[in-house]
Amino acid sequence: MSAPSLYEAIKDDFGYLQLGRAAECFATLAETADREGWSHIEYLARVLAEQVASTTNRRLAARLRYARFPYRRSVEDYDYEFQPSVDRKMVADLATLRFITENRPVLFLGQPGCGKTHLAVALAIRAVEAGYRGYFSTADDMAHALVAARRDGTFAHRLRTYTAPTVLVLDDVGLLPTPPGGAAEIFHVVSNRYERGHPTLVTTNRGLPEWGSVFGDPVVAGAILDRLMHNAVVFNIKGPSWRMRQHNALETASRSSDPPEDRPPNGNGRRRR
Repeated sequence: MSAPSLYEAIKDDFGYLQLGRAAECFATLAETADREGWSHIEYLARVLAEQVASTTNRRLAARLRYARFPYRRSVEDYDYEFQPSVDRKMVADLATLRFITENRPVLFLGQPGCGKTHLAVALAIRAVEAGYRGYFSTADDMAHALVAARRDGTFAHRLRTYTAPTVLVLDDVGLLPTPPGGAAEIFHVVSNRYERGHPTLVTTNRGLPEWGSVFGDPVVAGAILDRLMHNAVVFNIKGPSWRMRQHNALETASRSSDPPEDRPPNGNGRRRR
């Protein structure tokens, strides 16, 4: 068999095995191997390394799409100087992902805009990058979706959306009123995840004693907190809002760029013409 025919056959075989990156690079790497005197084992290792890197990146991209994170963030991006109440060492410990193997829920409390969601999403993304499955939902979206699923007979399927991923970010608990029946459905998610050993990352701008009114049922709220607080890591972020800081900075910049107003030169309130 001629070299071009052999190359085409190898390319087809790689395609059949769904090794797309290997199909793309094996010929170029063969030329490099011949030029630089690689051994057969070294050449094979290079081709496999290219395929593994491509497969890893493709799977990561798929997990990130599935997770529905609102944005990409990292723990390194967080401005600890702006929020000194956040324990940097504790965040670094969570970033090792030990909280997953230990099934430790993480709760971020604080006013809107203080960086709660940033940290929760950053930790969940770190988990997804390590190979775990993650998912993001606001508490309001989850409650409405589960209530609707209960009504149309798809509850079991919808429940798995929130319980199957290893890490779940439950965002903005208490920001919006819980719909009728929603508290019980959120309890099912939290309880199921607790039993499966899957940690939940929660952000809320409401104090934990307020959760009875948040969910409209103190008994259900207590049951949810009982599972979330067991072995939990809790951050109470007391700093100001990031968005308000940006707003104030823009306002200050706008004022400083305005031309100075004409002032009366002689102090009598009249402009000289």
